[in-house]
Amino acid sequence: MSLPGEVDVFEIDLPELFAFKEPVLAAANARPVCGRHVVAADLREDWAGALRANGFRGDVPTHWVDEGVLGYLRREDAMRVARTLTDLSVPGSHFGLAEFDTAQHSERYTELRRLVRGGGDGPREPSGLGPDAERWLAENGWRTAFRQWDDLVAPLDRPAVLGSRDLGLILAVRE
Repeated sequence: MSLPGEVDVFEIDLPELFAFKEPVLAAANARPVCGRHVVAADLREDWAGALRANGFRGDVPTHWVDEGVLGYLRREDAMRVARTLTDLSVPGSHFGLAEFDTAQHSERYTELRRLVRGGGDGPREPSGLGPDAERWLAENGWRTAFRQWDDLVAPLDRPAVLGSRDLGLILAVRE
């Protein structure tokens, strides 16, 4: 990603993922063009402390990108992450949150469920921020707007139209 040199990117992920990723990047001779901070932390634990220890400044507006990870966390863990990043966000901060059409037993997601659950396809406890994510954000100091996936990819002239009004991105700005 070509970002200006004065931008700081904080990648938060599990230590074992960085153990795999960093040697791959080194072997490819990949070099960031901006400030890159590797934050090995589990979002279910004290990731804010690890973020601060790696140079995160809470007085600067931040752009948070979910990249779909919240949907893999139990609802209570995902809500804790949302509360923490809200606490870390000064006015003017942004949060991009994927919104998926993920009916628990939808035929459309059979293969994905199998992969994520290691073959299990039974009932699962609620995950992610849930269907009221946009309302929760609004109630907690975020101004939100929803953009449908089809509208987001239309300018790219790519065959990625899905025809779902429920699939897209919640764009939130901290007030």
